[in-house]
Amino acid sequence: MKIRIYLLLPVFLSLQARSQDLSAIGDQKPFAVSGSLDIRTIGYSAHGIDPRRSPFSYIISGSPVFSFYGLTVPVSFSFSEQDRSFSQPFNQYGLSPTWKWITLHGGYRNVSFSPYTLAGHTLLGGGFELKPGKFRAGFMTGRLNRSTAIDTLSGYVRPESFNRYGTAGRLGYESKGSFVNLSFIAAKDTEKGFKGNLDSANVSPESNLVLGADFKYTVVKGLYIYGDGAVSIYTKNIRSDLEINIDSTQKALLKLSRYLKINGTSEYSLAYSGGLGYTHKYFALKAGYKLVEPNFRSMGAYFFQNDLQNITISPSFNALKGRLRFSGSIGIQEDNRKGLKLASTKRVISMANVSWDLSDQLGIDANFTNFTANSEPTVAMVENRYLLAQTNRNLSVTPRLILPGTDMTHVVILSYNASSLKDLNEDTVNENDIFSSVAFLNYSLTLNQAGLNLNTGLNYANNKLSIGNTGSYGASLGAGMGFLKNKLSVNTHNSWTRSDMAENAKGTILNFSLSTSYMPLKGHRVALRVSYMSNAVSREDQDTNKYNELTGELGYTFSF
Repeated sequence: MKIRIYLLLPVFLSLQARSQDLSAIGDQKPFAVSGSLDIRTIGYSAHGIDPRRSPFSYIISGSPVFSFYGLTVPVSFSFSEQDRSFSQPFNQYGLSPTWKWITLHGGYRNVSFSPYTLAGHTLLGGGFELKPGKFRAGFMTGRLNRSTAIDTLSGYVRPESFNRYGTAGRLGYESKGSFVNLSFIAAKDTEKGFKGNLDSANVSPESNLVLGADFKYTVVKGLYIYGDGAVSIYTKNIRSDLEINIDSTQKALLKLSRYLKINGTSEYSLAYSGGLGYTHKYFALKAGYKLVEPNFRSMGAYFFQNDLQNITISPSFNALKGRLRFSGSIGIQEDNRKGLKLASTKRVISMANVSWDLSDQLGIDANFTNFTANSEPTVAMVENRYLLAQTNRNLSVTPRLILPGTDMTHVVILSYNASSLKDLNEDTVNENDIFSSVAFLNYSLTLNQAGLNLNTGLNYANNKLSIGNTGSYGASLGAGMGFLKNKLSVNTHNSWTRSDMAENAKGTILNFSLSTSYMPLKGHRVALRVSYMSNAVSREDQDTNKYNELTGELGYTFSF
């Protein structure tokens, strides 16, 4: 049989984001190489269904890391017989050398100045951060996004965008846990380098200016106040000839137009948060407020959840010499802050975590969350069935028993999780109620001297839906042991699951697996894994549909 072979060599290059301390460069090795090489072959067969993969496959992969005076360059590659292709390898280089209180950034960097200005957005360019004594300063400039256009040759369609460049900065002061920072980012799109047709492009060049500030101040020991905020001026089309409307919402923009290049597509929005907190040895309490206006955006951040107002209170404490620990929060979240939506939604958000060590061996962990949402119409003609009104609750309880010993160790874990979605809307209550429960019991026995581990478990799941109930239950059994001073290890894991599905269908799934690995020499590892899966589905008055799959894998790993 003639086999056609394809090769794939995607290479990913990037310098690590951490900075290199130049003051210690004399202690670094001039050149070093580390990493691993992995070779695997996989055999597969199936009966009762069409094969879901090739009967034979292989993959050769590696991840060498080159080091130059402490500056690391990780590289990865892979070869496979599968028919794959790629259009552009991901190549990113960057470095951040540090000398005393000076850090320089060059290449691709992810720097954060504040949550609302430059917040970890990848930037190709350069800059610096200075930390002389209690003062802080930072500056970054470069490209935020690269231009893209529709590829007319391959037919590959992706969102069009312009090259986007930005400049960000920060000034701050920090002392004894208190600090204050001022930051900004100014960014805009440029038509230079855009390969698409500007006349028919689906996007317009945009610009953005964000001014931000954040602070934390310790009033007395344990008591502090904090806050951060920003104002964003976003222009959706810098080429637009539209003039700014003279109304109550645009008066501020009209004043700013004397100093900034903005037009009728510009809008400004605010985002801020703050609160008060107290921390003690045995307890803590924090109260916070957050507001993000609709359409608040920053070109220095990838995502914002906007149009919301949060009020939260978060207590926590520990007691009984640290054996009992509690943390939680409760709050109210609202949207539609400017009344532009057809309905406003209010949510009650609460959560609680409790961990109690009853003894050195016995403990229990519990978690509870509650999310309640109610929509109120802001216009007259909104049908009740389209208004959101629901409660989502989740409760989990996990007792644990650990009995360590010289010869053997016993571990027993019981877990129960219940979650419910309760529809409070009278028009849809019979359609959307859901209740799910999941439970499992696991037991593990370790013979410490022999290096033998035995584990078994039971599991149960049930979902109550408006269309009917579905559920499953099953058991598992596994074992593992090391030989020859753990150079040779053998493991097996097996499970049986019975499922009750919709339309009176029942399913049975069997899984068996056996794996072994051997390390003849340091850095060399040979592994073999064989797994078998059988799936049978039966329905009333119908023949049972059954299929099985067998997979074998042989691998070799060299670590250097």
